[in-house]
Amino acid sequence: MSDAEREALDASVAPVRKALWKLHKTSFAIVRSSTILLPRPNNTKHATLFFSRGTPNLASVILAMDKIDEILTTNSLDEKTFQPCIRAACSLAKKTLNRYYDKTDHSENYRITMVLHPRFKLDYFRRADWDDEWVQAARTITEDVFNNNYCDRAISGAHTPAVPISSNIPSSAPTGNMFDAIFAAPPANAPPPESELDRYLASPVEASVRDALAWWWERRFVYPRLSRMAMDYLSIPATSVEVERVFSRGRILLNHLRNRLLGQTTCSLMCLNSWSKAGFMKDTDVLAAVRSAEEIPGEEDVHMPSGWDDIHV
Repeated sequence: MSDAEREALDASVAPVRKALWKLHKTSFAIVRSSTILLPRPNNTKHATLFFSRGTPNLASVILAMDKIDEILTTNSLDEKTFQPCIRAACSLAKKTLNRYYDKTDHSENYRITMVLHPRFKLDYFRRADWDDEWVQAARTITEDVFNNNYCDRAISGAHTPAVPISSNIPSSAPTGNMFDAIFAAPPANAPPPESELDRYLASPVEASVRDALAWWWERRFVYPRLSRMAMDYLSIPATSVEVERVFSRGRILLNHLRNRLLGQTTCSLMCLNSWSKAGFMKDTDVLAAVRSAEEIPGEEDVHMPSGWDDIHV
């Protein structure tokens, strides 16, 4: 090839080479931006793994969405680190996230669980710069549910102290002094007793609390009715992952060779499986129960007495 032909070829392919070089630079920048965006802090992966556990409840949802929104907002405005295409993708992701964030307003459960979590209460909403009307609405929603469904419930079972709480009111026995009744009776204009919810919200936030259910269980005597409400709401799973796992375990238990178990028996076996994994069942107790069981002669069907598989907590 002569020099003239080589120059003509170079001139004809020069635009293609230039385009390929620009494409190479752009693709490298995109890969580099994605590498920076995802591993630091790799929010989508971490959120997926976090909510795939069996522990997150509804109180975790707003926290996680606020964190992801903060990351996407920061990345969409970072012109030094990210290319325009990555920043545009972050903006679209933020828009999608906000659409689902708005859906939390359709259910009162999200705000109730946040208020009843001793680590957050109403302080989280204030620190997140929520409007005062929204903060007051969260309190009003929680207060209405408590007053309508839990305030007048009878206290019994695990929520009743083993030792009755002593009272400072003197006995009204006939042998007592007649003037004791004067000091025992409340003043005419005495304010109504403070509700459990008011006492709970007036107490300081406990930032060290990790397990809200355990916290409420330990204080079930201090807040006998509010603790019931808290444990009802804080036990709601954040996602359906754990529920789907229960169905998967149930399919393993009820296979095509074992399909005539009673519903109560299935429930007992599923609870035994979960309690064993949680460490509530001891091997010594299981062995003792198996060894104490009577041997069943023959192979015919045996009718167990009613209530043999009842669950007693």
